[in-house]
Amino acid sequence: MLIDDQETIYPYHEQITYVPKRDCQKKFNIYLLYPHRPKNLSANYSVRIDIFNKDSLTYWASWHLSIPFQFLPVNRIATQLFIPPVVQQGESSCKLSCGQHGRCMKYINKNSSYFCQCNQGYSGRQCNIQHSCSCSSDSLCLTSSICLCSMKRFGRNCHLTRPVCQALNNSCENNGLCISTDNRINVSDFMCLCKENFYGKRCENQITNGIAIELNKDIIEQVSIIFIHCIKAFDLSEHH
Repeated sequence: MLIDDQETIYPYHEQITYVPKRDCQKKFNIYLLYPHRPKNLSANYSVRIDIFNKDSLTYWASWHLSIPFQFLPVNRIATQLFIPPVVQQGESSCKLSCGQHGRCMKYINKNSSYFCQCNQGYSGRQCNIQHSCSCSSDSLCLTSSICLCSMKRFGRNCHLTRPVCQALNNSCENNGLCISTDNRINVSDFMCLCKENFYGKRCENQITNGIAIELNKDIIEQVSIIFIHCIKAFDLSEHH
């Protein structure tokens, strides 16, 4: 998201559904537009990246990226994000006043930089601006113009549904989690995140006795021979 020095979030943003199994080490190219043309030279813009758990729509963490040359019409920023293994909690030592509708959070890539992470329906530097929301009831309203859709919806206000992952026609078996491909690429493609002991494109296979090994297609195409060595370990108290 593009923000200014008053933490105002502008409607020019991009959303990506990141799946570690599918997208690890993948590069994403994101384009953000300034809100005014010509650009307001008195404003100090930067980029804020928020991540949420897509399944539960709960907040996870944030990064802050400075735009180095504010006077240029175009800037290119390259960064590598390391997603923390646990949800980031509010900072008790923070001196920002976030009121009753927000909590103070620290950017994980900056040791002493804080911001107010606002509750749904509120925005502003201190989360004191209430705004109306036109997002669907099962989505998360970040600002009056930004909606975070649930897993089975998409669109500006999350009113469009993804039929490939509908509950009545779930493409994944055995309670697997259906994740549809980016609707800008393909509205009918999907992938399944399987529960423990299940595997396959639709989680249709179950592991009974043994170990299921799944190799990335890109790895298989790069090598001609793959050697896998498995060692069976026993508890010495049971096997003498």
